[in-house]
Amino acid sequence: MVSTLIIGSEAAAIIDLPLAVPQAIELAEWVSNTTDKPLVAAFSSHFHPDHYLSGAAFLARFPETKFCANSKAIDLIKNDAAERIVAWKNVLGDDVIVDKAAIPTPYDFTFFTLPGDYSSPIYLLSPLAGDTVDETLFWIPSISTLIAGDSVYSHTLHLWLADQLSPALTDAWLSTLDFIEYLKPKKVIAGHTTTLDSLDTKLDLEYSRRYLKFFQHEIQSKGKNIFTPHEISKKLAKGFPGRLKSSTSALLLNISSEELGRGGSKLARTFDLTSYNVTELKVWKLN
Repeated sequence: MVSTLIIGSEAAAIIDLPLAVPQAIELAEWVSNTTDKPLVAAFSSHFHPDHYLSGAAFLARFPETKFCANSKAIDLIKNDAAERIVAWKNVLGDDVIVDKAAIPTPYDFTFFTLPGDYSSPIYLLSPLAGDTVDETLFWIPSISTLIAGDSVYSHTLHLWLADQLSPALTDAWLSTLDFIEYLKPKKVIAGHTTTLDSLDTKLDLEYSRRYLKFFQHEIQSKGKNIFTPHEISKKLAKGFPGRLKSSTSALLLNISSEELGRGGSKLARTFDLTSYNVTELKVWKLN
């Protein structure tokens, strides 16, 4: 997961906080060493735990910082946090995951400004579909930069497809990529990458679209329970080779394949993703 620090003339804000406590402490140290300007806000782009769960550990270093997300994401976080804490403690260990999640406060305004930079608003584009529902993208037109959250992945990684439980969800994600291209950003910061040096706006956008199209045509369009997890994993690994050296990429592929494959291990869900219809997912498109 990529955390993005926005430093203005008088204050700063950060987008997305990591999953685990050690990474949150490391991030807090980095922020403190990078800028002496006050951190006025921390935003989570969506409800996936690797974008908010360590909030309490991070904010312990910045007690005056407002922790925010859009209200739709917060509703999902409230329903999901306890389940994710138990699940990730079992995977990573008791001390690595917080005992209780810090819940963001609702921020449903369409933009914010940092002190001293009132002529350079940062726009919150939501709710949009990415690798899940109700995501917020952060558009900074003054520098033509989009903080894309998990609507865009680095070309070095497999995508998280485990939430693509209906064609409508995948189609909505592709529509979000269309929207990003309409904005013509000079820089897009993907939500996941192996290294920051590997981020490449044009390549990452093209790759995310190509990966989704491949999944849509080669797997999803064939129907549910057609392929086993092994068959899905093999198809995606063959279609996008050289991306299993990263343990993160391998984990993304494995969980997605298990979730989507016949007889695979399924994630515990606290709500029904398939209940989202095309109208809800593309409410921003006035046709």
